[in-house]
Amino acid sequence: MKAIFFKLIFIVLVQWTVESQNTELTTTKTSQLDSVLKENLKQKTLGASGDSSEVSLLFIGDFMGHLDQINAAYDKASRSYNYDSTFKKITPILSDADFTIGNLEVTLGVMPYSGYPQFSSPPAYAAAIKKSGVDVLVTANNHSCDKRKKGVERTIAILDSLRVGHTGTFVNTKSKKTSPAYVIEKNNIKIAIINYTYGTNGIPPNSPNIVNYLEKERISKDVDAVNTLIKPDQIIAFVHWGDQYKDLPNTTQKKWFNYFKSLGVNIVIGAHPHVLQPMEWHSKTALNNESLVVYSLGNFVSHQRTFPRDGGAVLKLSLKKSDDGVEIKSVGYHLTWVHEFRSEGKKYYDILSVQDFEENPSYFSRKKDYNKLVQFSKHARELLLKNNINVEEY
Repeated sequence: MKAIFFKLIFIVLVQWTVESQNTELTTTKTSQLDSVLKENLKQKTLGASGDSSEVSLLFIGDFMGHLDQINAAYDKASRSYNYDSTFKKITPILSDADFTIGNLEVTLGVMPYSGYPQFSSPPAYAAAIKKSGVDVLVTANNHSCDKRKKGVERTIAILDSLRVGHTGTFVNTKSKKTSPAYVIEKNNIKIAIINYTYGTNGIPPNSPNIVNYLEKERISKDVDAVNTLIKPDQIIAFVHWGDQYKDLPNTTQKKWFNYFKSLGVNIVIGAHPHVLQPMEWHSKTALNNESLVVYSLGNFVSHQRTFPRDGGAVLKLSLKKSDDGVEIKSVGYHLTWVHEFRSEGKKYYDILSVQDFEENPSYFSRKKDYNKLVQFSKHARELLLKNNINVEEY
């Protein structure tokens, strides 16, 4: 009886946190972005798949939540948090696919809110992410257990309350057995998203919580369960791995990619290095199946200002179904950069499309900000042009 009582109290507290404490979730000021989003960009964007045998996916790198970002999102007048402006300029890119999936590298809703080294962001952060066009967030990363049991469970509860899909961390064994992957389905194409991390900074999950670790036996059992219960046309793994701040993948990343391929998981998207790493699309041969690996998409938004951590890329992937199964129709990347600036004494973090702003220096109030965008884009293009295989910029 006590367990049921406390569970009910927890649910009420989560709803209070989302709906009452952060009032901007329901009472934000009307803006041009609000009217655009009400038109449902997912349905109107030309890039979203209109073919009855295709589905398009957009993958995003690291959603970080440093203390400077939290402070910048705070509105003193309403005493609430609002992150909408961060995503305003990048929303059309995020909506340019049937489904958009990103890496949430913070916990949510545990007060006091905090940045590095143990992250907790307001629920308003997730609300703004959803509003920008993101459908699914993977939650297994080295910061999953930063706020222990409360952080794992509150993050899941808040995402559920916002109807944002998620996978990678689970409240208990039952929830994982019921939903071992997040399932995306459109045009008779069923895709299962699975998510793993190399570790959680030495903080293990508290029972009965589960964090998906990069362990061969665990992954093999999960893939078997997904194939048995879900029967997907394609399994895609979103993996937290690699060396931070390194431009190239290490040997361990390559070994893990080969292991996933041995299980029939031929598409792997990487995160954690906080910088861009190469992307490889290999066609089907007589000996090997088609495969795609993105070793790291870099930071999507963060307070990390050290070059080249100040930007990243989104990856657009189109899958097509035929009598022979599901195969990759096209794949490409789009560079993004985080613009940190002040206006009327307040700090802002705007995610910019590099292509939209690299020829517009007059947009920037400080020339050094424009120079940083150009520096990032030059380095990213040189790195990816040299090392990518069959994945080009769009």
